[in-house]
Amino acid sequence: MKKRLVRSSSNSEKALADEVSAHWYTLLIDNGESAPGTRNPWNQDVAELEKTVYLADDCVITIRPARYALSEGAYADYEKDRYFLEISNQDSSMVLNSARVYAWEEVTTLASFFKGISFTAASRVWKVKKL
Repeated sequence: MKKRLVRSSSNSEKALADEVSAHWYTLLIDNGESAPGTRNPWNQDVAELEKTVYLADDCVITIRPARYALSEGAYADYEKDRYFLEISNQDSSMVLNSARVYAWEEVTTLASFFKGISFTAASRVWKVKKL
């Protein structure tokens, strides 16, 4: 299932004068569709154009905190300042999670390998990097 969003535009000249963007996006959620924003969120101008567009299946990158507790309601301080790396396709039907945790600097470096590539290509990189 492709992720859809609505690209809305308001009066460009007024947005320029107000020093705001004339374009904004509203992600459409299939279970309980969210209605597109009919007003510019920065200056409240009415949308002059709304167009449904489809996101490419580029890799979605998630950096997830790894901090945990040994029991529910206990103080959570194990693996503090450590993170899991997670990648998925646009609809999250395929998700890969790192088997280990990383410091912030490490996880952001690893995440940069997946910038701007398809999930298919990202899956190959994931396998090569043995994440």
